[in-house]
Amino acid sequence: TMYTFVKRNALHPALRNFDFMNRTESVARRRSSNTPLQALTLMNDPQYVEAYRALAGVVLSSSTEARAQLNRLYRLATRATPSDAMLDRLELYYEDQRAAFGANPDKARALLEVGVTDPDPSLDAATLAALTNVAAVVMNSPDAYTVR
Repeated sequence: TMYTFVKRNALHPALRNFDFMNRTESVARRRSSNTPLQALTLMNDPQYVEAYRALAGVVLSSSTEARAQLNRLYRLATRATPSDAMLDRLELYYEDQRAAFGANPDKARALLEVGVTDPDPSLDAATLAALTNVAAVVMNSPDAYTVR
């Protein structure tokens, strides 16, 4: 993350989960791992949830068609074009989330209130919350968080 304050003598817990190197030692190559704690951090840390909401807001503002929105979200997150099968799965999840948040507006509002910045009031809360969860799923895939 770019905007986390890092103290030299006390490592931020989220950075420890992602094998951030010890700042007092010199290393030739960073370790690389994939642990459940990394996935939990990406799914639950308020900083990431807010970033997913911001990404969802950008995508919602770009198109009104769900499939085009999902395509753009996937491309922005992974730098790759999704397959039709992937888009089908994302669309099913998106519709399921939209129905769940539409039935429970308080749950959508609670998700959108995570973070420092306020969500765009011109966007539908249930749709934004649903696309925020889709963004979290896409961003939690190795294609999104691993640069090859």
